[in-house]
Amino acid sequence: MKKIFLKKIITTAIISTIISTMYPVAASATWIKDSQNKWNWTENGEKAIGWNLIDGKWYYFSNDGIMSIGWIRYSNKWYNLSLNGAMNTGWIKNSDGNWYNLSQSGEMNIGWINEDGTWYFTNSSGAMQTGVVEIDGKSYIFSESGSLLKDQEQVIQKLESSDDNDKEGKTRVGYVATDSNPLNVRSQASLSSDIIGTLSKGTKIILIDEENNGFWHISANGLDGWASSTWISFEKPVDNQENVISDSDNNLNSDTDTNTNSNSSNAQIRTTAPDTDNKCYYSDANVFYQVKLSPPFLSKGSKIQGNCTWYAWGRAWEMIGYKPTAAGLIGNACSWWEENKESGKYKYGSTPKVGAIAVWKSSMPNSGGHGHVAIVEKIENGKTYISESMWQTVLFKYREIYGTQDLYGYIYLDEPNY
Repeated sequence: MKKIFLKKIITTAIISTIISTMYPVAASATWIKDSQNKWNWTENGEKAIGWNLIDGKWYYFSNDGIMSIGWIRYSNKWYNLSLNGAMNTGWIKNSDGNWYNLSQSGEMNIGWINEDGTWYFTNSSGAMQTGVVEIDGKSYIFSESGSLLKDQEQVIQKLESSDDNDKEGKTRVGYVATDSNPLNVRSQASLSSDIIGTLSKGTKIILIDEENNGFWHISANGLDGWASSTWISFEKPVDNQENVISDSDNNLNSDTDTNTNSNSSNAQIRTTAPDTDNKCYYSDANVFYQVKLSPPFLSKGSKIQGNCTWYAWGRAWEMIGYKPTAAGLIGNACSWWEENKESGKYKYGSTPKVGAIAVWKSSMPNSGGHGHVAIVEKIENGKTYISESMWQTVLFKYREIYGTQDLYGYIYLDEPNY
């Protein structure tokens, strides 16, 4: 009897071994939430540590097995983990309102980014840049969505040639010719498309693309859309007195380097904000308005109240009678000093003069590291008065100059180097 019983035990053990070899017991792996509502991933009772691929997604666990969320730094690179712990890739909008780009491997990209031929740029913190940005000593312009529009040289060339026709006869500039009705600007090249705005007779238009089905792709007065070619002329229309309708008062649309004398109406002291129909400020001819860095456009969902560079650029044009494009003044306020020096356009110094641009350094308090620019309007009884925009969140101010401890100096618009 003992031999038979022992034989049964041995046989059962052999069968069990064979079965366990053929059909191994599955490992135990599961999510577990601890008493502090922190998640762990356990396999066979052991907490996962470091990077782990779970159901096709990457997660990171600290040395005590806690699942990480938000930003983490690993091997000198930044990664972002969603609220459910899964690693993010592509573009993400952070709680600070900025956009960041993460590669397919998860690490945060810094510097130039090319996506299907479109260029973007992120600063040293990884934040996507918009507007006018100085990179390696050169200024670039990025749209509100972050895509590269033009670099400094291209912008200047476009501004300087915007009133001319190219050698092949393809007109880049037109004018609204209709006087019975305003010209409708539509969202698409079709009479049935939505009307996004209107333009009055005499308005200058930049013709962006070739004519398409009787419509031109145009840009004017902040509108970017399609307008019927029937009502667009390539010559400036005339009014009832047979006087040419100018784009703005006097010769403000000319890029000719001719100085306006001090008795010009353009040199009168400005003590109030410019009107919205003043093309020195509110038209695509102003480089900052052109890229929507001025009223009435939006920035990160909020209406732009003002902009010191937008205002100073427009006021300089208004005062001297031509656009200050040759000086390269398209970067942040603090960069205007070096931009002008590099261009060699205007003389500069530490003495205030009427009509000069005052330029503050990036160290100026409450400037966000961008500095500030303003225009000298009047000097009287030893006091200097300036006009400016967006200092202390106000669209326009005319006042006595404040502290100059962070001031670079003054750019003398009436003293070009030629």
